[in-house]
Amino acid sequence: MAHPDVRDEQRLTAKGRATRDRIVEAAARLIVTEGLSAANMENVRRAASVSGSQLAHYFADKAALIRAVIRRQIGVVLDFHRQPRLGGLTTFDDFERWGDLNMRYLRRIGYFGTPTYHALAAQVAKSDEPTRETLATGYWQWIDLLEAAIRRMKDNGVLVASADPRRLAMVIVAAHQGGGTLAFTYRAEWPHADAVRFAINYLRTFATDPNERAPRPARRTRRRARTAT
Repeated sequence: MAHPDVRDEQRLTAKGRATRDRIVEAAARLIVTEGLSAANMENVRRAASVSGSQLAHYFADKAALIRAVIRRQIGVVLDFHRQPRLGGLTTFDDFERWGDLNMRYLRRIGYFGTPTYHALAAQVAKSDEPTRETLATGYWQWIDLLEAAIRRMKDNGVLVASADPRRLAMVIVAAHQGGGTLAFTYRAEWPHADAVRFAINYLRTFATDPNERAPRPARRTRRRARTAT
């Protein structure tokens, strides 16, 4: 059965959905730029340029709004992975392209102000239990998508029989999110580039073709942070 929040979303008219989406976008930007506490209903109302009655019509409280923000962003993540250019992520070339597109996306959005999933997770993971569950569900949806893609690679003979699609999918998501967090922290692309490169190279270690197992280097030289002493 669908969550009540989701059922409410499904009943919206096109105009209502547009208004609701504007509210969710405003809330998402407030969360990542000013923190979770700043995303109160009054601040969101002003940022979205809606009335108090409109805001109350779409969201019973702040918690419902935060859950909507999380669902919106995981939708963005899943759509990114489903784009035609990635070919269903069933070959190593597809995953190489995935890595390249990840870096292009990071360069386009920069390191501050965009409600990426890892940025939202950092703000809301310690919220109430329904919010945490919504966040976790989003991660499982992402893992499920990658697991299905990797399983197709295995079924097609691209990966060896010992490859575990579930664990590989979890490693890729964890590397992606950890690299993204460090990239935002250092305001530099190298942590994300190296984490994504590690994830793809780890997937390659399970290749059936020995020629595909060799680790690939990063495509560009990246400035790294100073070594801690």
